[in-house]
Amino acid sequence: MKLKTIKRTKTTSIVLVDDKYWGILPDKILHFYNKGQLDHFDLNDEEAAKLLEEIKKQSWNKLLDFIAYRERSFDECREFLSKKIFLKKELQSVLLRKAVSLNFINDIRFAEMLTDDLIRSSKSIVEIKNKLYQKKINEDIISSVLQKKFDSQTAADILEANFKKAKTRFSNLTKNKRNEKILNYLTRKGFSYWEVKEKLDKEGC
Repeated sequence: MKLKTIKRTKTTSIVLVDDKYWGILPDKILHFYNKGQLDHFDLNDEEAAKLLEEIKKQSWNKLLDFIAYRERSFDECREFLSKKIFLKKELQSVLLRKAVSLNFINDIRFAEMLTDDLIRSSKSIVEIKNKLYQKKINEDIISSVLQKKFDSQTAADILEANFKKAKTRFSNLTKNKRNEKILNYLTRKGFSYWEVKEKLDKEGC
């Protein structure tokens, strides 16, 4: 097999086999395989299998570090293994299945925690949905989590918080101009025209 390496950092290199990415390894480990050559070398099948197993082990440890930093979605972990670790696709699937089976990756838990954070930040239900979609969370999970987390009182509290912020932001304008700006501002944030209009009328604005 024709293997070559590309320096990624001072101490690590990307490993390619027949010009296909296999993953990243520390140079101190690659030293045992490259037979004194700097950036390209030949391996027999047995050596290649051992090298692949080493890449798998190193990649698993990096994935654990990535997950430990904060809660991650399945897609975030897939992107990490693909674009940061340059891991071979077959190994990506193996490691992702393992992480899911150990409950290290759980999109329901991730969606609930992210939704809680966004509610605390007074994000509208539309903004929350969009954020979950961006994280490639399954639509059924999104629907279930929002039904659980987002009741009428929560919606009212979030509208109130954003309404107060908008009033302060545009307080130096005339009444009509201020109301127009508030309507535009809040509808862009995902609130419906009619709920904002009702809020304006109720507040006597």
